[in-house]
Amino acid sequence: MNIEELKKEYETQDNRITAYPIYVTVQELMPVGVIEEGYSVYGDGETILECPNDCEFHCDDCIDSKETCELTLQMGYVWQNIEFFLTIKGAEDFIKADGHNHGKLRTYVKHFNRRNYEMNDLLKEIGFKCED
Repeated sequence: MNIEELKKEYETQDNRITAYPIYVTVQELMPVGVIEEGYSVYGDGETILECPNDCEFHCDDCIDSKETCELTLQMGYVWQNIEFFLTIKGAEDFIKADGHNHGKLRTYVKHFNRRNYEMNDLLKEIGFKCED
């Protein structure tokens, strides 16, 4: 993709109600450890029941589901940034090309702080839209 195509993609993409200038992160759901019963992951994450034996619930201790398995742990996962892009399309292309090397992935749009003068000036210098 040349710079003109990249600028057009950047200017016409959905900014997902986020201030310009934006960037897109690819995030992976990463484990942070065992969460005590009754608690959940703080913030943007997930709590997932898992059997530590990875037995698909066919071992002697696991009856037939996560709810009845005596060994099941409540694991906490949080979204970690693993790469960033200027466009959603670039992020989605990365997921298609490299998704097999990761677990669960998603895109998440963020914005550069208005006081990030270096990035704002750099984007303006090469002709990117930096204000809505």
